[in-house]
Amino acid sequence: MGKGSKARPFSVSQEEFANSFERIFGKKDMQVRVKEDVKDIGKCGCGRSPTGKCIGWHGLTEQQFKEKLEEYKLNEGK
Repeated sequence: MGKGSKARPFSVSQEEFANSFERIFGKKDMQVRVKEDVKDIGKCGCGRSPTGKCIGWHGLTEQQFKEKLEEYKLNEGK
């Protein structure tokens, strides 16, 4: 056994760690990156943006997305 070969004890449970990680960073499988094509920079890669440009909605839960979309539609009608 060499220096650093033993894992440090966790100060929080694995479940608490996973929940915190999810809350902070969101679901990574929802993020879709655009290709390296220059004309695609700023375009929505996840398909959620009603404008076609990325507005950060890729990290929202399905419920949050529905709420934001309804809010967007209401504001666009004014």
